[in-house]
Amino acid sequence: MNRLIRLALTLLTVFCTTARAQDTLPRAGLEGSITDPIAGYVKPFSHLDVSVTSGSTGIGFDVSMPINDMFDLRAGYAIMPRFTHMMHFGVDVGDDPATSNSKFQRLSGLLEDFTGFKVDNVIDVKGQPTYWNWKLLVDAKPFRDKRWHLTAGFFLGSREIARAVNTTEDMPSLMAVSIYNHLYNRALTGDTDMGTIGGSTPYLEIFDKILEYGRMSIRMGEYKHDVLYEEDVVAPEGGVIIGNDLYMEGDIIHAKGDVMYKAGDAYRLVPDENSMVKAWAYANRLKPYLGIGYGGRLLKNNPNWNVSFDCGAMFWGGTPQIVTHDGTDLVNDVKNVRGKVGDYVDIIKKFKVFPVLNLRITRRIF
Repeated sequence: MNRLIRLALTLLTVFCTTARAQDTLPRAGLEGSITDPIAGYVKPFSHLDVSVTSGSTGIGFDVSMPINDMFDLRAGYAIMPRFTHMMHFGVDVGDDPATSNSKFQRLSGLLEDFTGFKVDNVIDVKGQPTYWNWKLLVDAKPFRDKRWHLTAGFFLGSREIARAVNTTEDMPSLMAVSIYNHLYNRALTGDTDMGTIGGSTPYLEIFDKILEYGRMSIRMGEYKHDVLYEEDVVAPEGGVIIGNDLYMEGDIIHAKGDVMYKAGDAYRLVPDENSMVKAWAYANRLKPYLGIGYGGRLLKNNPNWNVSFDCGAMFWGGTPQIVTHDGTDLVNDVKNVRGKVGDYVDIIKKFKVFPVLNLRITRRIF
Protein backbone atom coordinates (compact mmCIF):
# COMPACT_ATOMS: atom_id res chain seq x y z
CA MET A 1 0.00 0.00 0.00
CA ASN A 2 2.78 2.45 0.95
CA ARG A 3 4.60 1.72 -2.32
CA LEU A 4 1.46 2.50 -4.32
CA ILE A 5 0.96 5.78 -2.47
CA ARG A 6 4.58 6.78 -3.06
CA LEU A 7 4.22 5.88 -6.76
CA ALA A 8 1.09 8.04 -7.08
CA LEU A 9 2.81 10.98 -5.36
CA THR A 10 5.88 10.58 -7.57
CA LEU A 11 3.74 10.68 -10.70
CA LEU A 12 1.95 13.79 -9.50
CA THR A 13 5.31 15.44 -8.74
CA VAL A 14 6.48 14.69 -12.27
CA PHE A 15 3.28 16.15 -13.65
CA CYS A 16 3.68 19.27 -11.53
CA THR A 17 7.24 19.73 -12.76
CA THR A 18 6.05 19.33 -16.33
CA ALA A 19 3.28 21.82 -15.71
CA ARG A 20 5.67 24.45 -14.34
CA ALA A 21 7.97 23.93 -17.31
CA GLN A 22 5.09 24.41 -19.72
CA ASP A 23 4.00 27.55 -17.90
CA THR A 24 7.23 29.20 -19.11
CA LEU A 25 6.32 28.55 -22.77
CA PRO A 26 4.48 31.21 -24.77
CA ARG A 27 0.74 30.71 -25.14
CA ALA A 28 -0.04 33.24 -27.81
CA GLY A 29 -3.71 33.31 -28.60
CA LEU A 30 -4.61 30.76 -25.90
CA GLU A 31 -5.52 33.03 -22.95
CA GLY A 32 -9.05 32.61 -21.61
CA SER A 33 -11.33 29.59 -21.88
CA ILE A 34 -10.49 26.54 -23.95
CA THR A 35 -11.17 26.93 -27.62
CA ASP A 36 -8.64 24.40 -28.92
CA PRO A 37 -8.69 20.93 -27.27
CA ILE A 38 -5.26 20.16 -28.75
CA ALA A 39 -3.37 22.89 -26.89
CA GLY A 40 -5.77 24.81 -24.65
CA TYR A 41 -5.25 26.98 -21.59
CA VAL A 42 -7.64 27.17 -18.63
CA LYS A 43 -7.76 29.70 -15.84
CA PRO A 44 -7.76 28.16 -12.32
CA PHE A 45 -11.26 27.26 -11.00
CA SER A 46 -12.84 28.89 -14.04
CA HIS A 47 -15.64 26.35 -14.42
CA LEU A 48 -17.42 23.38 -12.83
CA ASP A 49 -18.20 20.14 -14.65
CA VAL A 50 -20.81 17.60 -13.54
CA SER A 51 -20.66 14.06 -14.96
CA VAL A 52 -22.75 10.91 -14.99
CA THR A 53 -20.56 7.79 -14.89
CA SER A 54 -21.10 4.15 -15.73
CA GLY A 55 -18.74 1.20 -15.86
CA SER A 56 -16.99 -1.43 -13.77
CA THR A 57 -17.16 0.72 -10.62
CA GLY A 58 -20.95 1.01 -11.02
CA ILE A 59 -23.15 3.97 -11.83
CA GLY A 60 -22.57 7.36 -10.21
CA PHE A 61 -21.54 10.95 -10.64
CA ASP A 62 -18.43 13.17 -10.70
CA VAL A 63 -17.87 16.87 -10.13
CA SER A 64 -14.61 18.40 -11.33
CA MET A 65 -12.90 21.76 -11.74
CA PRO A 66 -9.54 22.86 -13.12
CA ILE A 67 -6.66 23.72 -10.78
CA ASN A 68 -4.67 25.09 -13.71
CA ASP A 69 -4.16 24.19 -17.35
CA MET A 70 -2.37 21.00 -16.28
CA PHE A 71 -4.55 19.57 -13.50
CA ASP A 72 -8.25 18.95 -12.79
CA LEU A 73 -9.55 17.97 -9.38
CA ARG A 74 -12.35 15.40 -9.47
CA ALA A 75 -14.58 13.90 -6.77
CA GLY A 76 -17.58 11.62 -6.95
CA TYR A 77 -19.48 8.53 -5.91
CA ALA A 78 -20.40 5.24 -7.60
CA ILE A 79 -22.40 2.17 -6.60
CA MET A 80 -22.73 -1.15 -8.39
CA PRO A 81 -26.34 -2.26 -9.05
CA ARG A 82 -27.15 -5.54 -7.31
CA PHE A 83 -27.65 -7.89 -10.22
CA THR A 84 -27.85 -11.60 -9.40
CA HIS A 85 -25.63 -14.43 -10.58
CA MET A 86 -26.76 -17.97 -9.78
CA MET A 87 -24.37 -20.65 -8.51
CA HIS A 88 -25.09 -24.31 -7.79
CA PHE A 89 -23.68 -26.63 -5.11
CA GLY A 90 -24.17 -30.35 -4.62
CA VAL A 91 -25.01 -31.81 -1.22
CA ASP A 92 -22.75 -34.75 -0.34
CA VAL A 93 -23.45 -37.56 2.10
CA GLY A 94 -20.45 -38.97 3.96
CA ASP A 95 -16.78 -38.62 3.10
CA ASP A 96 -16.60 -40.58 -0.16
CA PRO A 97 -17.75 -38.56 -3.22
CA ALA A 98 -18.01 -41.79 -5.24
CA THR A 99 -20.81 -43.17 -3.05
CA SER A 100 -22.42 -39.86 -2.09
CA ASN A 101 -25.08 -39.82 -4.81
CA SER A 102 -26.31 -43.36 -4.16
CA LYS A 103 -26.44 -42.66 -0.40
CA PHE A 104 -28.44 -39.51 -1.03
CA GLN A 105 -30.95 -41.36 -3.17
CA ARG A 106 -31.51 -43.88 -0.36
CA LEU A 107 -31.72 -41.12 2.25
CA SER A 108 -34.02 -38.70 0.43
CA GLY A 109 -37.17 -40.73 1.04
CA LEU A 110 -36.24 -41.32 4.67
CA LEU A 111 -35.61 -37.60 5.21
CA GLU A 112 -38.92 -36.64 3.60
CA ASP A 113 -40.80 -39.10 5.81
CA PHE A 114 -38.93 -38.03 8.93
CA THR A 115 -38.85 -34.22 8.44
CA GLY A 116 -41.75 -33.56 6.10
CA PHE A 117 -39.43 -31.66 3.73
CA LYS A 118 -38.53 -32.79 0.24
CA VAL A 119 -34.76 -32.68 -0.06
CA ASP A 120 -32.89 -31.64 -3.19
CA ASN A 121 -29.22 -32.54 -3.52
CA VAL A 122 -28.49 -29.34 -5.52
CA ILE A 123 -28.53 -26.01 -3.67
CA ASP A 124 -28.90 -22.76 -5.62
CA VAL A 125 -27.03 -19.74 -4.27
CA LYS A 126 -27.51 -16.12 -5.42
CA GLY A 127 -24.35 -14.04 -5.74
CA GLN A 128 -24.60 -10.23 -5.82
CA PRO A 129 -22.05 -7.38 -5.97
CA THR A 130 -22.49 -4.97 -3.07
CA TYR A 131 -19.66 -2.47 -3.44
CA TRP A 132 -19.80 1.34 -3.50
CA ASN A 133 -17.06 3.97 -3.43
CA TRP A 134 -16.39 7.64 -2.91
CA LYS A 135 -13.45 8.89 -4.96
CA LEU A 136 -10.99 11.76 -5.00
CA LEU A 137 -8.89 11.96 -8.16
CA VAL A 138 -6.49 14.30 -9.91
CA ASP A 139 -6.51 14.33 -13.72
CA ALA A 140 -3.15 15.46 -15.13
CA LYS A 141 -2.72 16.63 -18.73
CA PRO A 142 1.01 16.63 -19.46
CA PHE A 143 0.52 16.12 -23.19
CA ARG A 144 0.06 18.78 -25.84
CA ASP A 145 -3.19 17.12 -26.82
CA LYS A 146 -5.32 18.00 -23.78
CA ARG A 147 -7.92 15.38 -24.65
CA TRP A 148 -5.63 12.82 -23.01
CA HIS A 149 -5.24 12.71 -19.24
CA LEU A 150 -3.47 10.62 -16.63
CA THR A 151 -5.25 10.03 -13.31
CA ALA A 152 -4.08 9.28 -9.77
CA GLY A 153 -6.08 9.23 -6.58
CA PHE A 154 -8.05 7.11 -4.16
CA PHE A 155 -11.33 5.25 -3.82
CA LEU A 156 -12.86 4.90 -0.35
CA GLY A 157 -15.81 2.59 0.04
CA SER A 158 -17.41 -0.53 1.46
CA ARG A 159 -15.31 -3.36 2.83
CA GLU A 160 -17.89 -5.87 1.62
CA ILE A 161 -17.74 -6.11 -2.17
CA ALA A 162 -20.06 -9.09 -2.78
CA ARG A 163 -22.26 -11.58 -0.98
CA ALA A 164 -23.92 -14.92 -1.69
CA VAL A 165 -26.91 -16.56 -0.01
CA ASN A 166 -29.08 -19.57 -0.81
CA THR A 167 -32.39 -19.09 -2.59
CA THR A 168 -35.68 -19.15 -0.69
CA GLU A 169 -36.75 -22.21 -2.67
CA ASP A 170 -33.89 -24.24 -1.16
CA MET A 171 -34.70 -23.39 2.46
CA PRO A 172 -36.69 -26.65 3.01
CA SER A 173 -33.79 -28.74 1.70
CA LEU A 174 -31.28 -26.94 3.92
CA MET A 175 -33.59 -27.28 6.92
CA ALA A 176 -33.82 -31.02 6.30
CA VAL A 177 -30.02 -31.19 6.06
CA SER A 178 -29.74 -29.34 9.39
CA ILE A 179 -32.16 -31.74 11.08
CA TYR A 180 -30.31 -34.73 9.66
CA ASN A 181 -26.95 -33.39 10.84
CA HIS A 182 -28.39 -32.77 14.31
CA LEU A 183 -29.43 -36.42 14.45
CA TYR A 184 -26.02 -37.44 13.13
CA ASN A 185 -24.29 -35.49 15.93
CA ARG A 186 -26.52 -37.21 18.49
CA ALA A 187 -25.74 -40.61 17.01
CA LEU A 188 -22.02 -39.80 16.97
CA THR A 189 -22.02 -38.84 20.66
CA GLY A 190 -24.23 -41.75 21.70
CA ASP A 191 -27.21 -39.53 22.59
CA THR A 192 -29.83 -41.74 20.96
CA ASP A 193 -32.49 -41.72 23.67
CA MET A 194 -35.63 -40.43 21.95
CA GLY A 195 -38.15 -42.48 23.86
CA THR A 196 -40.18 -45.50 22.85
CA ILE A 197 -43.22 -46.09 20.69
CA GLY A 198 -45.41 -49.04 21.73
CA GLY A 199 -42.64 -50.38 23.91
CA SER A 200 -40.10 -50.44 21.04
CA THR A 201 -37.31 -48.04 20.03
CA PRO A 202 -37.66 -47.52 16.26
CA TYR A 203 -35.29 -44.52 16.33
CA LEU A 204 -32.27 -46.74 17.02
CA GLU A 205 -32.52 -48.18 13.51
CA ILE A 206 -32.59 -44.65 12.08
CA PHE A 207 -29.52 -43.68 14.10
CA ASP A 208 -27.69 -46.78 12.87
CA LYS A 209 -28.40 -45.81 9.25
CA ILE A 210 -27.34 -42.22 9.84
CA LEU A 211 -24.02 -43.33 11.31
CA GLU A 212 -23.50 -45.64 8.34
CA TYR A 213 -24.20 -42.88 5.79
CA GLY A 214 -22.27 -40.01 7.43
CA ARG A 215 -22.79 -36.26 7.69
CA MET A 216 -24.54 -34.24 4.96
CA SER A 217 -22.58 -31.23 3.72
CA ILE A 218 -21.42 -29.19 0.76
CA ARG A 219 -17.85 -30.20 0.01
CA MET A 220 -16.03 -27.00 -1.02
CA GLY A 221 -12.41 -28.16 -1.24
CA GLU A 222 -9.52 -29.10 1.06
CA TYR A 223 -7.85 -27.23 3.90
CA LYS A 224 -4.49 -25.67 3.01
CA HIS A 225 -3.17 -25.89 6.57
CA ASP A 226 -4.09 -27.25 9.99
CA VAL A 227 -7.08 -25.61 11.62
CA LEU A 228 -6.75 -25.33 15.42
CA TYR A 229 -9.35 -24.93 18.13
CA GLU A 230 -9.42 -21.27 19.18
CA GLU A 231 -10.63 -22.05 22.71
CA ASP A 232 -11.29 -25.01 24.98
CA VAL A 233 -14.28 -27.18 24.10
CA VAL A 234 -15.93 -28.52 27.26
CA ALA A 235 -18.60 -31.12 27.81
CA PRO A 236 -22.12 -29.66 28.16
CA GLU A 237 -24.54 -30.07 31.03
CA GLY A 238 -25.19 -33.75 31.69
CA GLY A 239 -21.95 -34.84 30.01
CA VAL A 240 -21.52 -36.41 26.60
CA ILE A 241 -20.32 -39.65 25.03
CA ILE A 242 -18.00 -39.30 22.05
CA GLY A 243 -17.09 -42.63 20.55
CA ASN A 244 -16.15 -44.85 23.49
CA ASP A 245 -15.21 -41.92 25.77
CA LEU A 246 -17.48 -40.42 28.42
CA TYR A 247 -16.94 -36.74 29.24
CA MET A 248 -18.56 -35.38 32.36
CA GLU A 249 -19.94 -31.85 32.49
CA GLY A 250 -17.05 -29.35 32.38
CA ASP A 251 -14.47 -31.85 31.12
CA ILE A 252 -12.24 -30.54 28.31
CA ILE A 253 -13.01 -32.43 25.13
CA HIS A 254 -10.61 -30.43 22.97
CA ALA A 255 -8.02 -28.01 24.37
CA LYS A 256 -7.21 -24.68 22.78
CA GLY A 257 -4.52 -25.24 20.13
CA ASP A 258 -5.52 -28.84 19.38
CA VAL A 259 -5.88 -29.69 15.69
CA MET A 260 -9.49 -29.50 14.55
CA TYR A 261 -8.79 -30.28 10.89
CA LYS A 262 -5.51 -31.35 9.29
CA ALA A 263 -4.09 -29.89 6.08
CA GLY A 264 -5.59 -31.84 3.19
CA ASP A 265 -8.80 -32.73 5.04
CA ALA A 266 -11.99 -31.97 3.17
CA TYR A 267 -13.61 -28.63 3.98
CA ARG A 268 -17.32 -29.27 4.27
CA LEU A 269 -19.82 -26.44 4.57
CA VAL A 270 -22.99 -27.15 6.56
CA PRO A 271 -26.01 -24.82 7.00
CA ASP A 272 -25.83 -22.27 9.82
CA GLU A 273 -28.15 -22.11 12.85
CA ASN A 274 -30.84 -20.60 10.59
CA SER A 275 -30.46 -23.39 8.00
CA MET A 276 -28.85 -21.05 5.50
CA VAL A 277 -25.66 -21.01 3.43
CA LYS A 278 -23.89 -17.65 3.12
CA ALA A 279 -20.60 -16.11 2.02
CA TRP A 280 -19.15 -12.60 1.77
CA ALA A 281 -16.27 -11.12 -0.23
CA TYR A 282 -14.15 -8.44 1.45
CA ALA A 283 -11.48 -5.97 0.30
CA ASN A 284 -9.74 -2.92 1.79
CA ARG A 285 -11.86 0.20 2.19
CA LEU A 286 -9.09 2.48 0.88
CA LYS A 287 -7.95 1.67 -2.65
CA PRO A 288 -5.36 3.75 -4.59
CA TYR A 289 -6.06 4.28 -8.27
CA LEU A 290 -3.90 4.91 -11.35
CA GLY A 291 -5.30 5.26 -14.85
CA ILE A 292 -5.47 6.99 -18.19
CA GLY A 293 -8.34 8.59 -20.08
CA TYR A 294 -9.39 10.27 -23.28
CA GLY A 295 -12.24 12.69 -23.91
CA GLY A 296 -13.70 15.28 -26.24
CA ARG A 297 -16.91 17.01 -27.27
CA LEU A 298 -20.08 14.98 -27.23
CA LEU A 299 -21.78 17.41 -29.62
CA LYS A 300 -19.70 19.00 -32.35
CA ASN A 301 -21.24 22.47 -32.05
CA ASN A 302 -21.78 22.51 -28.28
CA PRO A 303 -18.65 22.89 -26.08
CA ASN A 304 -20.66 22.40 -22.86
CA TRP A 305 -21.23 18.67 -23.41
CA ASN A 306 -18.30 16.21 -23.35
CA VAL A 307 -17.74 12.48 -23.31
CA SER A 308 -14.68 10.67 -21.96
CA PHE A 309 -13.40 7.18 -21.25
CA ASP A 310 -11.27 6.14 -18.28
CA CYS A 311 -9.38 2.90 -17.80
CA GLY A 312 -7.01 1.94 -15.04
CA ALA A 313 -6.45 -0.14 -11.95
CA MET A 314 -7.91 0.11 -8.45
CA PHE A 315 -5.37 -1.48 -6.08
CA TRP A 316 -7.01 -3.71 -3.46
CA GLY A 317 -3.90 -3.63 -1.25
CA GLY A 318 -3.73 -7.42 -1.17
CA THR A 319 -5.86 -10.38 -2.14
CA PRO A 320 -9.56 -10.02 -1.20
CA GLN A 321 -11.20 -12.58 1.07
CA ILE A 322 -14.21 -14.81 0.45
CA VAL A 323 -15.51 -15.81 3.88
CA THR A 324 -18.28 -18.34 4.52
CA HIS A 325 -20.74 -18.13 7.43
CA ASP A 326 -18.55 -20.45 9.54
CA GLY A 327 -15.61 -18.03 9.23
CA THR A 328 -13.52 -19.98 6.69
CA ASP A 329 -11.65 -17.90 4.09
CA LEU A 330 -11.95 -19.74 0.77
CA VAL A 331 -9.09 -17.71 -0.73
CA ASN A 332 -6.46 -18.19 1.96
CA ASP A 333 -7.58 -21.29 3.89
CA VAL A 334 -8.95 -23.66 1.24
CA LYS A 335 -7.53 -25.14 -1.96
CA ASN A 336 -9.20 -26.79 -4.95
CA VAL A 337 -12.47 -24.91 -4.35
CA ARG A 338 -15.22 -26.48 -6.42
CA GLY A 339 -17.73 -24.98 -8.86
CA LYS A 340 -18.22 -21.37 -9.90
CA VAL A 341 -16.94 -20.15 -6.55
CA GLY A 342 -13.68 -21.93 -7.33
CA ASP A 343 -13.45 -20.03 -10.62
CA TYR A 344 -13.91 -16.72 -8.77
CA VAL A 345 -11.31 -17.69 -6.17
CA ASP A 346 -8.78 -18.49 -8.91
CA ILE A 347 -9.42 -15.13 -10.61
CA ILE A 348 -9.03 -13.19 -7.36
CA LYS A 349 -5.75 -14.95 -6.60
CA LYS A 350 -4.29 -14.00 -9.98
CA PHE A 351 -5.43 -10.38 -10.10
CA LYS A 352 -4.37 -8.16 -7.19
CA VAL A 353 -6.11 -5.15 -8.73
CA PHE A 354 -9.64 -4.33 -9.81
CA PRO A 355 -9.84 -3.28 -13.48
CA VAL A 356 -11.60 0.03 -14.01
CA LEU A 357 -13.29 0.93 -17.30
CA ASN A 358 -15.75 3.83 -17.11
CA LEU A 359 -17.69 6.11 -19.45
CA ARG A 360 -18.37 9.72 -18.41
CA ILE A 361 -20.94 12.08 -19.90
CA THR A 362 -20.14 15.62 -18.73
CA ARG A 363 -22.08 18.87 -18.67
CA ARG A 364 -20.29 22.16 -17.96
CA ILE A 365 -22.31 24.16 -15.38
CA PHE A 366 -20.36 27.42 -15.55
